[in-house]
Amino acid sequence: MADYLTFLGRIAPAAEQGARDYLAAFARRCGRELGSDELRRALAQGDGDPVLMGLIRASYQEDTVARMHWVAQIGCPTSGRQ
Repeated sequence: MADYLTFLGRIAPAAEQGARDYLAAFARRCGRELGSDELRRALAQGDGDPVLMGLIRASYQEDTVARMHWVAQIGCPTSGRQ
């Protein structure tokens, strides 16, 4: 996971920070760590997970209020991994 986050940071620092926020909020809210495969899917599937994309945007804009909004929107899978 660390290598993947470092890679994101090289491409776009806001993407790395948004992903870190997403991972931390997911772990707090759902009680487990998100796997790197799950994070990659959240970034790449379709237009990307709207919450993750919102966190990246909030990080880029340095918008703390938007960040808190998006963190509150994180959902936990009801069964198994997403």
